[in-house]
Amino acid sequence: MSEDAKKLVRGLKDISPLFGAPPEEVPVRRSPEVQVLAVSSPDCEGDSLFLNTFFASQIALPEKPCSLVSVLSRHSKGVPRVEASAPERFGDHLRRCALYWDELRDLIETSSGDRSGTLLQSRDIFLDFEYHHLLHFERALCLLDKWVLLLKPDAESLTEGYKMMKVGHALNPQLEFYVAVAGKAEEVKGGMLIGRFSDFVLKQLDVSLGWLGWLDLADPEHHFSSALHVESLSFRPWDPKPSLQKFVLAQWVESLEKKSCPGVFQEACS
Repeated sequence: MSEDAKKLVRGLKDISPLFGAPPEEVPVRRSPEVQVLAVSSPDCEGDSLFLNTFFASQIALPEKPCSLVSVLSRHSKGVPRVEASAPERFGDHLRRCALYWDELRDLIETSSGDRSGTLLQSRDIFLDFEYHHLLHFERALCLLDKWVLLLKPDAESLTEGYKMMKVGHALNPQLEFYVAVAGKAEEVKGGMLIGRFSDFVLKQLDVSLGWLGWLDLADPEHHFSSALHVESLSFRPWDPKPSLQKFVLAQWVESLEKKSCPGVFQEACS
């Protein structure tokens, strides 16, 4: 480089730092990511909490907590109200809180356009509800990213499962569907039936089903076995900016957890 060119470079550096050495990169903190899931079955009436708790416990991690949000009907008998101010511990890295359908509706529909708060953690939220209670607030399906359906390998169960998918797809076209089958993994005939069912759903709804495997509920000691694969339910950061409704739900869950155990929460976020 000639002497005149060197003087020009030095002069440009004096005028503006833009012509100097490139600045050090400042790490950018990614926004917390939220995923909302649900597990339902047309054949297991009243077992929503059991099913959601199991699947949630399989993907809950220390670095990314998992929450259960039970949505209860005020008119259902024998269903105790879980106090919203005191989330229950449901195993490692998993807590459960609850609210009524009208409270969920008010929380979602009255949320303002501005996000008056910040989320401190990414999290998975399992929305625990009985399918026949959706008449209270059908738009709850719009909160879901993934819906897991536990079906039996018979015509009646598959028909009811298809009806659920049809409703879910109509209300939330971006909703992903996953299927687990109640039964023994060695039932080849059932596997072929599910394959045909998947082809039918793809043709009718243009929806590809995720396959999770088998869940043998008839064997309580071994039904949660390697025949069930839940890895595909783990969060994938395709949506770093959750919708306002999901953000509001996650913020509500986080605020309850901070109130109930602030010390533990701060330690988890540090």
